[in-house]
Amino acid sequence: MLSRLVFSKNNLFFVFLTAGYLFGVILYDFIGFDYVDELMALFLVAFAGIVAMERRNWKELIPIGTVIGIFMFYFFYSFLIKSNTPIAICMDFLTQLKPFLGFYCTIFIAPALTTSQKRFLSILCMAMAGGLFILGIIDVNFLFFVHPSRYATAVVATFFLLGYCSTYSWSDIVVLLSILTIGLISTRSKFYGFWIVAIILMAYMKMDGKIRFSIKTILLFVCLASMTLWLAKDKIILYYVDGMMNSREMWSRPAMMLTSMQILCDYFPFGSGLGSFGTFASAEYYSPVYAAYGIDHLWGLSKDMPSFICDAFYPELAQFGVVGIMLYFAFWLSVLRKSAKAAMPAMQMFVLLIFLFFLIEGIADATFTQNRGLFILIILGLTLSPDK
Repeated sequence: MLSRLVFSKNNLFFVFLTAGYLFGVILYDFIGFDYVDELMALFLVAFAGIVAMERRNWKELIPIGTVIGIFMFYFFYSFLIKSNTPIAICMDFLTQLKPFLGFYCTIFIAPALTTSQKRFLSILCMAMAGGLFILGIIDVNFLFFVHPSRYATAVVATFFLLGYCSTYSWSDIVVLLSILTIGLISTRSKFYGFWIVAIILMAYMKMDGKIRFSIKTILLFVCLASMTLWLAKDKIILYYVDGMMNSREMWSRPAMMLTSMQILCDYFPFGSGLGSFGTFASAEYYSPVYAAYGIDHLWGLSKDMPSFICDAFYPELAQFGVVGIMLYFAFWLSVLRKSAKAAMPAMQMFVLLIFLFFLIEGIADATFTQNRGLFILIILGLTLSPDK
């Protein structure tokens, strides 16, 4: 019975991963169905439930239970302080929980794709990369992906999926970096930063063989951080310096970042609650927090035009307070520590790249809680599942 479950589990996950990549990443904006990522998360929860019933090893469910418990605390806390309307709280609860469920359910299911399945995914990724390149040349206004940043993250998701299927030979690395280079068409400064980080880190991994905590490694990461900041300096100055120096009307990103810091102090230690700040739910069901902090009149943050409320990830952490921020980075610390114990340097490098991608991406996008963020976290879980 167990062997049949393992066989069907691996095949079913392979179909899910393929469908998730096509409909949850490549075609997501084109088909206009906004609930693909929610359905993906629901599928993983149901899948994990079936596997749990078969294994009956309930200790393996502790990480999933812990994450759900943390979010349930914030769920009831938000109702207690009335952070927004009940429907806004429920919507944001599902949005914030979704990426963590995707990661931990994948680790729990622990699928093992076969060589032929990985070969199929590799061919699919290279075919989609060719399509993305052609589309980037002819679709100069990015109508297919709605926005150049979504085009860039689709390229990154393709890069990570192919990376999971790769053996990390020099030829594989050349192909991976060639695919990642397609994203330069997006002209996004944050992508330039990630691109140069990926090149240096992958070359370093191949030449040195292992990422160690040493003076050499620290100097490498200082250089990487400096180059990333230099490549993104124009957008950082535009969004976070010029905006704050505008005495008449502060721009949306600086306003959101500064207000989030005020919220951390005013709502110490658990934040302003779900659906209250920096999220789609807080814009859809306009949160009273924006008026309370006097930013509801700013362009892009007003009730009539809330387009830039969820334009970055880090401000929304104010909903969870100082405790929530500590928990978020504790999550990444646990992921990096888990990868550091792996014997394969390629896995360490791959996990570190995913962490750095979200670290950079969170400055000017909420990808972590969106469809492409969910897919990349599923790949992260897939990478770490053998060492769960």
